[in-house]
Amino acid sequence: MLADVLHTLRKVKRISRVTVVSADFEVRRIIRPMGARFLWEGKRKGLNKGVRLAMRDAEHRKFSAALIIPCDIPRVTPREIHRLLRFSDAYSVAITPSKDGAGTNALLLRPPGVINPAFGKNSFRKHLSQANREGLSLKIVRSIGIASDVDEPADLAVLKRLQLRNQTGRFLRTFDGTMLGNRRFKPKFN
Repeated sequence: MLADVLHTLRKVKRISRVTVVSADFEVRRIIRPMGARFLWEGKRKGLNKGVRLAMRDAEHRKFSAALIIPCDIPRVTPREIHRLLRFSDAYSVAITPSKDGAGTNALLLRPPGVINPAFGKNSFRKHLSQANREGLSLKIVRSIGIASDVDEPADLAVLKRLQLRNQTGRFLRTFDGTMLGNRRFKPKFN
């Protein structure tokens, strides 16, 4: 999924740099051929701390805006990213909710760090509240591909039925689908 998201981002000309934040050095092997930069977050500090690290890096590099997206959205398309970036000049915050409406699957901030990351339970509401409290210009951008994250095995089953033409789709076509319906197989992906 990470490779699919990076491949999509590479097709978007308005994105000047992609940085992947991770505590896993093995991620470098995946992202290096894709032209992404690796930023080590240290020993498993958590998503929000990793995002804050990336925002400080973006501010240090004098970027005018930052787009935060997860790596578990293999349905995202360049067109959806272009549509989201269209709002970067007019709004301080543009946000795409997850499919359940509770989470945040894309957060565009101008300038980087204009609000604090609040990913996790009910992050969509938390990000909206922060932007409103600060009086920032805000745009909600609904998008099927960005909203379609993978949080549980049923989400993988949906992706398998869609027969995606990317690395995730190729993997799922070779993956033993019986595990997807197995009630004992219940990992949570976040």
